[in-house]
Amino acid sequence: MRKLLLATVAVLGASIGVASVADAQTPSPAPGTVTVRLNGRFRFYAFGAFDRDADNNTVAPSSATTGANKQVNFGFAEYARLYPGFDGVAANGLKYGASLEIRQDQASGAGGGSFGSVSQQNRARSALYFRREWGYLGTDQLGTIRVGTTDGPATLFLTGTFENFNDGGLNGDIPGLISPNLQLTYPFSSVGNLYATNKAVYLSPQLFGFDMGVSFEPSTANNSINNNCGASGPLSGGFTTAAGGVSGPGCDRLTASPNNAESARRKNTVEAVLRYRGTFGGFGIAATGGYIGGSNVKDNASAPLFNSSRTNGLGVRDQFEGLSVGDFGVALTYAGFSVGANYQFGRFNGQWGLAPKGAPGGEAIMVGASYTIGPVVVGAHALSYTSAGDLGNAFQGRQRRELGAAAGATYTVAPGVSLFLSYLFNERKQNGYNFVTGAGGVTAATPGGNAANNKVTASLISLGTSFTW
Repeated sequence: MRKLLLATVAVLGASIGVASVADAQTPSPAPGTVTVRLNGRFRFYAFGAFDRDADNNTVAPSSATTGANKQVNFGFAEYARLYPGFDGVAANGLKYGASLEIRQDQASGAGGGSFGSVSQQNRARSALYFRREWGYLGTDQLGTIRVGTTDGPATLFLTGTFENFNDGGLNGDIPGLISPNLQLTYPFSSVGNLYATNKAVYLSPQLFGFDMGVSFEPSTANNSINNNCGASGPLSGGFTTAAGGVSGPGCDRLTASPNNAESARRKNTVEAVLRYRGTFGGFGIAATGGYIGGSNVKDNASAPLFNSSRTNGLGVRDQFEGLSVGDFGVALTYAGFSVGANYQFGRFNGQWGLAPKGAPGGEAIMVGASYTIGPVVVGAHALSYTSAGDLGNAFQGRQRRELGAAAGATYTVAPGVSLFLSYLFNERKQNGYNFVTGAGGVTAATPGGNAANNKVTASLISLGTSFTW
């Protein structure tokens, strides 16, 4: 019975989402010892893209040339990551440690011309940076406290999104292989816009199948503090300050600003999630209910946000609202089969951005299923996401609607070595918004045509391999 319970909980854990290698379970050291580790990941993909709306430019890049930029519909891609860290157990049972996630920046293009020299690229292409960095203290009886740039409970406990097949489906690697304007907005909490910020996290022990987590994020700062905040003198550790001791736009500690863009930045964000996991015979269940809420940097500018008709009686521009989001997920498992869903709704826009007062909020639902048999995992999920999208059009009743589906299979060839087969489909649409140029206020699409690029689609198939250690 214990083996069955552990196996079922493991499957349910996979249904929650894809944990990073940095969050993967490692053997506990013996009391009074410390284990140092260096985990890592390398992945390679061969892919082909089809139905690639907006992948090719329709306007010449400059007056000195003719024609347009064109793309082939296939290619190779790869990346590597490192996960150093250590874990210790004191003689009194206190568990402690730290973890880092090191990624490579692939922001630069490749090829001839201006990208012909590797030395010309190396400051932006494949440079290393920290994505996560956190430490922890805890006991089996009292729970665990995490501090640093790390995942909150909304990410750690995420259930029903089924990111457990191939590279993660709609939240995996292959969405990044298509043009950014075609990429579906993934709204759930397992994205960097929510997890890659400084926070303090408490995770409780499990009791009668229940556990819970809470976290506090004071700002959207990540891996640093006091950025452009105008401290009276230089700070150690590479932290930057504004000239003249005056805080500027982007200061992590701003509570109000006359800069219009700052009011769209969240602060004092709290995550609180309750989870249940249990087994009944051979049947397993995992369910979560959570809330994410907070405030935003207040706007004390005198200029209106969109137009004067939307300002209040004092002539102050409209304020964005802080996050106020509910999230509920469930996954059911029996004999290797898992099915489930996740529903997220409330005041948010895009990928954990803020919605202005008077604009529509967001609503997303994901349904998925997977089957595990021996070394093979087969899965699929589908997403429907409605949001404000482009704000100018949202105030005119034109919400953004995005649909996506992914399917795939993972075959474990040997411990640490896997093969992926992935298929992806995206559709994005919003009347009045041009997804090719990124411009709002354009003519809505007419029946039978889409000259204004108010609707774009993309699909992609990929074969990949993953090496982890």
